[in-house]
Amino acid sequence: MKIGIDAQTILNPEKGDAAGIGHYTYQLIKHLLEIDQENEYFLYFNYRVRDKDIKKFSQSNVKIRRFPFSQYKRYLPLAYSETLASAFFLRDKLDVLHVPGGRAPLTYKRKLTVTAHNLGIKKFPDLFSKKQQIKFKVKPAAFKRADAVIASSQAAKNDLKEDFEISDEKIKVIYNAFDKKFFADATIDEIQNAKDKYKIDGEYILFMNTIKPLNNLTRLIEAFLKLRLILKGKKPNSNYKLVLAGKNGWLADEIHQIARDFGLKNEVIFPGYIDPEDLNALFAGADVFVSIPIYEEFGAPVLEAMASGVPVVCSNVPSLREITGGVAELVDPFDIKGIKDAILKVLDNDRLRRELRERGPEQARKFHWEKTAEETLKVFEEVVG
Repeated sequence: MKIGIDAQTILNPEKGDAAGIGHYTYQLIKHLLEIDQENEYFLYFNYRVRDKDIKKFSQSNVKIRRFPFSQYKRYLPLAYSETLASAFFLRDKLDVLHVPGGRAPLTYKRKLTVTAHNLGIKKFPDLFSKKQQIKFKVKPAAFKRADAVIASSQAAKNDLKEDFEISDEKIKVIYNAFDKKFFADATIDEIQNAKDKYKIDGEYILFMNTIKPLNNLTRLIEAFLKLRLILKGKKPNSNYKLVLAGKNGWLADEIHQIARDFGLKNEVIFPGYIDPEDLNALFAGADVFVSIPIYEEFGAPVLEAMASGVPVVCSNVPSLREITGGVAELVDPFDIKGIKDAILKVLDNDRLRRELRERGPEQARKFHWEKTAEETLKVFEEVVG
């Protein structure tokens, strides 16, 4: 087979593009190339990717392509730029084209598979920027036109059926995964060095993801405000911080300001993007990991925390119930008191905390990129027939 993959979301393959669709695309391609040396792969990159950044993908069954018109694409009418993209794919006479970001050229008529992301825009448009909403508008048409649509969870499949009216037989559930490095233990020195680097003093509750409204951080900050008062009474020698780690996304400045408005400038820490080499230590040092998004399709940071042996409190949204398999304390993301109570329950209950630490890695091992790649390759084979 001649398999094409739109890799435009990857800008730094050497580092694996640490988050989001770029990370999914990188990991999928990396593991497809590890398990499959028979089929021919055509990888289509953005013009900004440097030669040295894509060398990791160089092997005998791979052809690298760069979109020659990307640098002026923004000045072209959408229909014309889509036609150019379609023509660029068509010249390689692919048996199947896979678009991990879900945005496929409208005029591309050969075999097509897509992965569905950002489905929450349909249910919660106000939690996404206008730019994100506009970019998403072309995706539902691609979902309908594709020969197969990959959903990262059963919950995402249900949303594709209900919100986008995609037929059941076209949707393939293939779970995402996370890096195996999170199973590695961090030493006491590594944990302390990470805390020093990101200016974290004392015990801490950790969140790790993009700072944006969808991740419900305003409610988490308010829950922490109430929790902190209780902890001061129950554990007078404690000095708990709430660490909201991750790059700044849409409306991040407003979230930063909310922490200041609550008088928590020194208690809520925003360390920003975390260097990959510090992730293990930062997870390992946390007393509890909290992720309470209003919507989620998969939730890799939750699995990263579980693999690291950190007790998890997370939203009871369908996808997180699905992947945590009963090995997390679940909470209504709209219930501030419930969020506070759930975190306190984990911090207060030694037996529960020990159980979550022991069972977390076991549950996390069910998700790995090799399996994602194998099942995706089967989808390509089914589509090509």
